[in-house]
Amino acid sequence: MTSLTKSWINSFYLLLLMLCGLSLCCPSCTGFLLSFSSSPPPYTSFSSSTQERKIQTFSWEMKQSITNAKQLVQANHALLSTPKDIEEEEVEVVVIGSGFGGLSCAAMSAKYGRKTICVEAHDTAGGVAHPFSRYSKNDSKVPFQFDSGPSLISGLSSKSTNPLRQVLDAIDTADDVQWYKYNGWMVHDYADGKSFKLTTGDDGTFEKAIEEKAGREAREEFERFRDVMLASGGLTEVSGYIPPFALRGDVFVARSLLGYLFKFLTIGTKGLLLTGPFTLTMEKYQLTNPFLMKWFDYLAFALSGLDAAHTQAAPVSYTMGDLHRKGRMLDYPKGGMDSLIGALVKGLVKHGGELRLNSRVEQLILEETNGKACCKGVVLSDGTIIKATKGVVCNAPLWNMARIVSDSVPDETLSSSSSSSSSSILHAAVADIKKQAHEMEMTGSFMHLHLGIPKEGIPSDIEMHHSVLNFDVDIEQEQNLVIISIPTVADPSLAPEGYHIVHAYTAASENFKDWDRFLEQKEDSGKVGASPNSRTAREYSTQEGYEQLKTEKAEALWKAVEFIIPDIRERAAAEGSISIVGTPLTHRRYNQRFRGTYGPAPSPGNDVWNLPGCTTPIQGLLTCGDTCFPGIGLPGVAASGTIAANTLVDVETQLKLMRTLKSNGALQ
Repeated sequence: MTSLTKSWINSFYLLLLMLCGLSLCCPSCTGFLLSFSSSPPPYTSFSSSTQERKIQTFSWEMKQSITNAKQLVQANHALLSTPKDIEEEEVEVVVIGSGFGGLSCAAMSAKYGRKTICVEAHDTAGGVAHPFSRYSKNDSKVPFQFDSGPSLISGLSSKSTNPLRQVLDAIDTADDVQWYKYNGWMVHDYADGKSFKLTTGDDGTFEKAIEEKAGREAREEFERFRDVMLASGGLTEVSGYIPPFALRGDVFVARSLLGYLFKFLTIGTKGLLLTGPFTLTMEKYQLTNPFLMKWFDYLAFALSGLDAAHTQAAPVSYTMGDLHRKGRMLDYPKGGMDSLIGALVKGLVKHGGELRLNSRVEQLILEETNGKACCKGVVLSDGTIIKATKGVVCNAPLWNMARIVSDSVPDETLSSSSSSSSSSILHAAVADIKKQAHEMEMTGSFMHLHLGIPKEGIPSDIEMHHSVLNFDVDIEQEQNLVIISIPTVADPSLAPEGYHIVHAYTAASENFKDWDRFLEQKEDSGKVGASPNSRTAREYSTQEGYEQLKTEKAEALWKAVEFIIPDIRERAAAEGSISIVGTPLTHRRYNQRFRGTYGPAPSPGNDVWNLPGCTTPIQGLLTCGDTCFPGIGLPGVAASGTIAANTLVDVETQLKLMRTLKSNGALQ
C-alpha cells in the first residue's frame, strides 16, 4: 500500500467522528478483577489443572440451567474437557483476549462466517470490564456480584449509533440484555461543599442546576453552546455520521464508505474541529465561563482520562447529544456487566465461534513470506499451536503486544549482525511495533474500593452514580476525581438481601511509579507471565510497605464515599459486610495492563491521540482495543473490533451485513 493510500485511508479514519456513544464508563472500563469466589459467573472458565491441559469452551445452553453454587460445581466437571494429544489445530481467525474489543471482533468474525476462536489467559471473559463475586461470612448462598467496570453507559437499551449496540444487533443478542434506565448522576464539589445533579434530557433541570451552582450567566452561556452543538448539522449530529461498520483497514474502505460519501462531504471543516482538542470547539463557539470550562474538563476526563485540551472533540460532542437531547436516559444492564459480556459471548458461540479461557498466548507464529513478515497463528502457554489462515487479532494493549511479538522471534534473529534476509524482514517488523509501543504515551492507573454494606438507613432514593471532585483543582491532579457507583440501586439481586454494593475509584490519575518498587524487577517488563490467581502473580502484595501504601492511597476513596454515605466506614466494618481495596498493581496483575494504565495519551507535540489503525507491520496480525483507533471506552473498543473483523472479510460480505442492519433500523 502506498504512503498516499495510507494517508487517504487515515483521513477517513480520523473522521469516524463518533468515537462513540456515551461511555463515562471509560475510566472504570479499565477496571480489574480483585478476587474470585468459588462460583464465578456461569459463562466463565473454571480454573484448569496445572498438571494436565484442560480446555473450557463456553456453553450457553448450560448457563440457562445454572441457578446455584452446587450446579456450578456440576457444570465445572461437565464443561472441562481434556482433548487427547491435541498439539496443533487450524482455524480462520484467532482473537487474543476477550475484552469488549476482542469479543466484539470475535463475535463479528463468527457472524461473517469465519471459523473463529477467542483465546483468553484469564478464567473469566470481559477483559478489564469483567465481573467478579465474593461471599460474605453471613451468606454462603447469595454473593456480592461486583462490576470492575464500567460505570456509566448510554445508547445500548435501544437501536442507536453506539457501536457496541450495533455489534449486539448484528450478532442477534441485543434483546438478551434487560436494562434499567435512569436520568443522570450526582456531582459533589469539595471546593464549596455543594452538590448538583446532571439530569439528562431537555427539560431544563440541568440548566437550572448550573444556574444554582455558577450563576445565571453560566446557565445562559451553556444553553447557547448546547444549542449550537445540538443544532441540525452541528457537531453532535455530524459526529455520528459515519459508523464503524463502514470502515475497514485496507484500500477497499473506499467501497465500503461509498454509501456515506454525501455525509462525508457535508462534514467539511467540522472534521477539523471534531478531530482536534475539544478546547478548540469551546473557543470557536465562545464558551469562556470559568465553571463551564472546568465542567467540560471534567466531562472530557471522564471520557478519556484526559482534560478537554487533550481529548478529541468527537466523543465529547457525541456525548452531549446522549445527555441533552429530548428524552435521553442512561442505561445499566440488569445482572451487571455479566449480562452484557454474556450477550457478546452468546453471539460468538451462536454463530459457530468458540471462547477458550485459561489459554494464555505466549508467542505468535511469525514467518517471512514473499518478502513480508507474516503472522500465521499463535502458541499457547501449554505448547498448543493454533494456526490462523485468515489472521490473528490482538486485543492486548500495544505495550503488551510488543512484548509478545518480541518473544516470538529468537534473540539471534533480532541481532543486527544477522545476515538472513528473512530474519531482517522479521526484525524490521518487530522493531516497528516495539517503536510504536515505546513512543505511545499512557495515562495513569487506578485505586479501587469495592464494598458490600448493609443498606438499612440509607435513603431509598439514593442516586446510582456520583462524582466527587474539587472544581478548583486541575482535573488531572492525582486523586482529584473519584467516581462512585451503587449498582444495587438498579438491580438489588447483585447483593444479598438488605445490602448495597458500592464501587469507588480514582479515575486514571494514579502514578505507577509509586508502585514500581514492589515488582520483582522494580519495573514493568510488559509481561506478567503467570496466571493472575497464582502465587507468583501476587508476590508484590507480600512486599514490605505495600499494605501501608495501599491504605494511604485508599483514604481518598473512603473520604469521597463519606460525602454520600457519612457512616460508610462503620457500615463496611459491620458483620456481613465486604471491603476490598485494589491498587495499580492489582489492575496490572488481573488485566495484564502495562504499568496498570488506563490507556493511551497524546504523544509529545500532539494535542490529541494519534492512534494507529487495526493493521500492523506484520501481515495477518491486526489489533483492536483501546490502543488503536478509535480509542478508549466501550463504544470505541467495540468499534475497533468491528473494523478488524471487517478487514478480514471481503467488502461485499461487509456490505451485505450493512444492508441487513440498515433494513432493520440498526444502522444509520
